[in-house]
Amino acid sequence: NTFYYIIISSEYFITFLRCRAALISDILRHIHAKMTLRDAARAACASRTFRHNWICRPNLAFSLGTLGLNRNASRDVITRDLISKIDLIMQNRSGIGVKTLDIDLYSCDNIDFAYLDSWLRIAVTPGIEELILTLPLPTIVFENAVPIISVYNFPCSLLSNGSGNSIQYLDLCYCTLRPMADLGCLRSLTRLHMSCTRITGDELWCLLSNSPALVCLKLLHCEEIFSLKIPSLLQRLRFLEVAYCDRLQVVESNAPNLTTFYFAGFVGQISLGGSLQVKTLRMICFHQTNIVCYARQNLLAIAPNVETLTISSLNEMVNTPMLSSKFLHLKLLQISLVGMAFSGAYDYLSLVSFLDASPCLETFVEKWH
Repeated sequence: NTFYYIIISSEYFITFLRCRAALISDILRHIHAKMTLRDAARAACASRTFRHNWICRPNLAFSLGTLGLNRNASRDVITRDLISKIDLIMQNRSGIGVKTLDIDLYSCDNIDFAYLDSWLRIAVTPGIEELILTLPLPTIVFENAVPIISVYNFPCSLLSNGSGNSIQYLDLCYCTLRPMADLGCLRSLTRLHMSCTRITGDELWCLLSNSPALVCLKLLHCEEIFSLKIPSLLQRLRFLEVAYCDRLQVVESNAPNLTTFYFAGFVGQISLGGSLQVKTLRMICFHQTNIVCYARQNLLAIAPNVETLTISSLNEMVNTPMLSSKFLHLKLLQISLVGMAFSGAYDYLSLVSFLDASPCLETFVEKWH
């Protein structure tokens, strides 16, 4: 009996040691994953365990700061050093999964886009969850004496064939995105941010139609969008921000559960499908007159149940009208009058129209800048 007791106790002890070792390994892996890229690389040089974690590191963020490069160097030197370091790391990651890839090349100049293609082919595989790509300002190149704007064309084909199934967050800045009908379903995509991205309204519709799980959509300075239409299949979309898309004329959302809408730029035709769920609405319009007047006349049709409303105007020439319609659910109202381009005949007291129309108002903030 004693013999069997010793054997059983030994097995339990070995199991305990294995579990303890696995726990310690998991803790170290978690700590290493939370380190900055520079600190993680240093730790890998000092520890065999950290070296293994470095090789399999799932989250990669490349920038001047994370790689410890000299910000005061010339753009040519910055470009050379940043590209060479990223390329060395990425080529050693071939065949190893990446969950998060954040590449910031804004400080670079004259990038060879073949490097980007190579890095994305390595990283965008089944299992990737976040992809953030910040490129430098577009440059002008000459082909046969004809000036052409050089902008990186994001390879949408990488998101096909199941590789895009796991991606949850896509953030693109200063590139071109041309999704085709065969894009495939991005079933896990919940956040889509695009800044200074060349994409048309039809191409964006194609992308949105393949992103049924989308919760947050942000579009900033996307100059090729004339008409933004959001399909009704985006049942989970809660947040929509559209800012300074200067050619935009129409915003039409059929997402039934949208709760927050931020808009900045020139107001054209806006329709949120009469959504009863929109509770927070912000409008910043510095390129046209009488936005406060427009808001009083039109916002109830756009968001009848709004609770928080922020309006910023640069030029009011017409007094805010007194109307019978009511903001029955409005609790917080902020009106910012920016600049001095207001008509001498404008009656600031006409803003009382909003107070009269808001029986549940709790907070009113009026700002002059």
